[in-house]
Amino acid sequence: MITLISYITFLFTVLLVGSVLFAGLIKIKLI
Repeated sequence: MITLISYITFLFTVLLVGSVLFAGLIKIKLI
């Protein structure tokens, strides 16, 4: 159960960081 929660938290963090980096790349390309 603990491993499942930690895995979901890790996956959510990776998605969050990935979306932020993706938005940053889009902003750089637009400028």
